[in-house]
Amino acid sequence: MGKQYYCDYCERSFADGAENRKKHLASVHHQKLRKAHYDMFKGHCEFGTSCKYSHLTADDILNLIEQANQEKLGAKAKRPRADPDINAWVQTKLLKMDQSSDNVPSCPAKPILPPVLSSIPNLPPSLIPCRPSEPLNIRKDAGNHWG
Repeated sequence: MGKQYYCDYCERSFADGAENRKKHLASVHHQKLRKAHYDMFKGHCEFGTSCKYSHLTADDILNLIEQANQEKLGAKAKRPRADPDINAWVQTKLLKMDQSSDNVPSCPAKPILPPVLSSIPNLPPSLIPCRPSEPLNIRKDAGNHWG
């Protein structure tokens, strides 16, 4: 008698062979029983909330999508995005410098060069402090002649 193949879903055995097994696995009866077996476990997860897989229903997913869309719309309505303005940014920084601690010179229009640098002749432009009003006088198209 040769080897026997036992199918747990169908609870039956038959002669083991590639052709017999393939025919049995493709049968409607086997597929119905296999589906019924796995449907028993649907909707129940022994891991509960600590499960790493999502067990949300289609309605739960739609509710989450709708909630996310509402949050996006609420965030957009709260603050409209404005174009960045360098002049306004510099002005706010200057105001903060005026109101900040004692480390900052009291008059930002007269920047102080550290004594170590003041003794060096012909300082490169990157080390020479600029007046706070100078960035305000730069034209927006002045970036074309760098380098």
